[in-house]
Amino acid sequence: MNSAIIVAGGSGFRFGGDIPKQFIKIDGQEILSFSVHTFSTHPQIQEIIIVCPLDWKKHVITNYPECIVVEGGQRRQDSSLEGVRAVSSESEYVLIHDAVRPFVNKKIISDCLSALENAEGSAPIIKTSNSLIQLEKEKATYMDRSKIREVQTPQCFQKELIREALSSDIEGTDDIGIVLRLFPESKLRFIPGNQDNFKITTEMDLQVATRVFDSLQV
Repeated sequence: MNSAIIVAGGSGFRFGGDIPKQFIKIDGQEILSFSVHTFSTHPQIQEIIIVCPLDWKKHVITNYPECIVVEGGQRRQDSSLEGVRAVSSESEYVLIHDAVRPFVNKKIISDCLSALENAEGSAPIIKTSNSLIQLEKEKATYMDRSKIREVQTPQCFQKELIREALSSDIEGTDDIGIVLRLFPESKLRFIPGNQDNFKITTEMDLQVATRVFDSLQV
């Protein structure tokens, strides 16, 4: 059994309004609804858990009755852990996805699940187009862009591995990063991501998302 956790626990109001980004609408559809639809219509996903802010829990329960809805935590990793705790005891694989990545496609989901057949975790990655440095105490260090990859979601794991990782004291901005720090020898596989599977964090991202949506309807 495979369970998808859609993390919509953020309360960020970066667009200047009073609606969290995941509930803003594109062409009349909430950003959250796009990934819910993709996962719910994927033949290998048997269960969807949405993690959301307490103030929005009733809204999510009403609008996504086919999903299990739980309250998020203070940090993203706390929200992921709440989602993991809510999955079925029969679930073997857990896929954790950012609600504000509305254009994840079914191929990425399928490829991540296939990768888990011979690994403990998997995730989509893409090349970075920007030059990068590492800056520590005002000292810059060169980074070879050809060896750098951006990690997208869903980040997918054997259930007990990610439960243990998220229950640890290690902090991180994403789930696979926590796994890498706690279990550096864990067997992880990475599959090709997609440029459309980007994260909406700014007003400009929202404008790009609107254009992407329009292009996908053609």
